Amino acid sequence: MKRLIIADVKSNNNKGRCTGHYFALAQNYLNLYQNECLVLVGGGPIYKSNFRKEDLFILPYDSISNKSGIHNKWKVLMNCHHLFSKTVPEDVIVLQMASAVTTFVGIILFAKKWNNIYCIQYSEDPLSSLIKRWIYKIARKKIKGTLCPNSRIGQAYTRPYCEVTDYIYPHYNQPLNHTTYHEKKYDFTIIGSIWPDKGVLEVAEQFAYTGHQLLIAGNTHDTSYANALRKIAQKHKNIELHIGFISDNDYYQYIQQSRYCILNYQGVYVNRSSGVVLDILFNGTPVIGHRCNALKFIEEKHVGCLYDDIQNFHPDTVLNEIIYNQYITHIKNYLYQQKEYKKRVVHFLKLQKQPHESIIL
Repeated sequence: MKRLIIADVKSNNNKGRCTGHYFALAQNYLNLYQNECLVLVGGGPIYKSNFRKEDLFILPYDSISNKSGIHNKWKVLMNCHHLFSKTVPEDVIVLQMASAVTTFVGIILFAKKWNNIYCIQYSEDPLSSLIKRWIYKIARKKIKGTLCPNSRIGQAYTRPYCEVTDYIYPHYNQPLNHTTYHEKKYDFTIIGSIWPDKGVLEVAEQFAYTGHQLLIAGNTHDTSYANALRKIAQKHKNIELHIGFISDNDYYQYIQQSRYCILNYQGVYVNRSSGVVLDILFNGTPVIGHRCNALKFIEEKHVGCLYDDIQNFHPDTVLNEIIYNQYITHIKNYLYQQKEYKKRVVHFLKLQKQPHESIIL
């Protein structure tokens, strides 16, 4: 039986938590493709905290956040060795590509010619230097293809590629479950990891005197940036601030309780794809964002609005039930169209069941 293994060879363990989108993407693959073939989640011991035993392809090691970089790179390589040696030619391996360059080295050292290896790539960072490009050039011979959010990234890796969103909505045949405009608790929310290049402070400064309810929730390791946000929130009661780890339950609840979510991407984020924007839309909330490549589909699909500068954004233009409901209608259409992305991936990874095959769940 063909197996699809969605693998995270880094398996970051930060004090018992796997931060980032890795669990969410693995669950997304389980939801989407379990009726096409047997889907397994490849990950270190940290994955036992979130997935059933029968859904796991356990790798030996986690990368521990307080360990040295060399120590964790060795763990990534050993996980690559285990993954490639314990799979068979019929298996399809999709790598989440955390610690991408080290994973390329693992592919070079341990992948077999018959391993069906595909890589998920969200940016061109793993090709950003001469040595990185040289390593990838060697690894490329053992990589069947790339899954990526746009053609620019796909073409950069010079392998066959499949252009899809970071996540694919798995419930496109079901009604969108969302609360009404008047049931919302917050006018606007900024959710996810907090970094200067996400322009969070600029949004807080802009909303400080408006009276509109703004929630900022997420973790940051930048103490001075966090303190600047706390200073604003202490002075302005319309700003609610939650700095720290956000559980999955709170994360999705905050999105669902908001009329709009703001993504004020700057710097490195303007050209990278965004998993957060999909989390927002998949939970039935329109997006307000800085006009950039990462968010241009927001305007194209009419699922929110973009601005060139946060100082030129006027909240009252969208705080209107009629406008909000128009965005919700377009979000429903966008989510229904996600089924085409699923078909693309099934075709690209050759997951189609043969006439004589049956799947037992």
